Amino acid sequence: MINSIQEMMDSFLVKQTIKKLFGSNSIEIISRPASYVIKLQKESDNLVKRIILLPPKGFTSNKVDETSPHPEVRKAKITIKGGVRSGKQGFDLLKYALKFAYYTSRDIKVEDNYPYAKIDIKNPLFKEELKSSRDKLFVVKENGEGFYHNLINNSSSWILIVLEKELRLQKNPNIYAKIENLAKKKQNIILESIADIKKDGDEIFSKKHDLIKSLTDLPTEETLPALIEALNIQETGKHEQCTVYALILKFARKNPKFVLNCLNMALEKKEAQSYYLEELIKKTKAVSK
Repeated sequence: MINSIQEMMDSFLVKQTIKKLFGSNSIEIISRPASYVIKLQKESDNLVKRIILLPPKGFTSNKVDETSPHPEVRKAKITIKGGVRSGKQGFDLLKYALKFAYYTSRDIKVEDNYPYAKIDIKNPLFKEELKSSRDKLFVVKENGEGFYHNLINNSSSWILIVLEKELRLQKNPNIYAKIENLAKKKQNIILESIADIKKDGDEIFSKKHDLIKSLTDLPTEETLPALIEALNIQETGKHEQCTVYALILKFARKNPKFVLNCLNMALEKKEAQSYYLEELIKKTKAVSK
């Protein structure tokens, strides 16, 4: 039994899968709360391939009882390669080991602070399917099915999954254009915060308390345009846009009328992904009442 991610990375099957998928290109490993993502350091703008490693009882969302949104994806397919054990050169055949938990629509209520949707087995739009080794399936479809989903390992084995996804066209953010008239110190706080979001994603809330405080202490009217622009930063598996979303909500609670006006203007001008802007507008309207 492989007990650690390092043992997993050293295993024959993982090395062979990395070589087959990425060749000799540089890769990075992203640690999530209960899963690991292996990806190219420099990914394509439209077609992305990744390896997901699920430890025993692991899952791909932040929590086992929630689903994550995927607004950056047009469609996404996974191939469940199977179980991995130390010293083995073939994948273990695991029957009904992976639970695919998903909603069939994008129109689902999300949490207060993050755009994640809790699993609600009573919701008629929520579905669960059990999958086995060698199964292939679309986890996100263009009709919205699987937009919110979670992959949950029900077994006591590590499971290796290959992900292939087609991305939607996305705007390249220009953060500096939104802050060029600010004092240098304020610029540095905003730029450092966004750089850390790109580097660490939602881990900044546990790693960079002082920086987050410095950012949220800045005037809303000076900071919000840059954060709306930052909703366009590339998704790399670290929940970067969800992190920006959470920061915008902090400003919405301080100055809801101003933030609501800015969000509506941004949606009208298509300054960022409509999904995040629409959810932020709903949340800001709720706190402004």
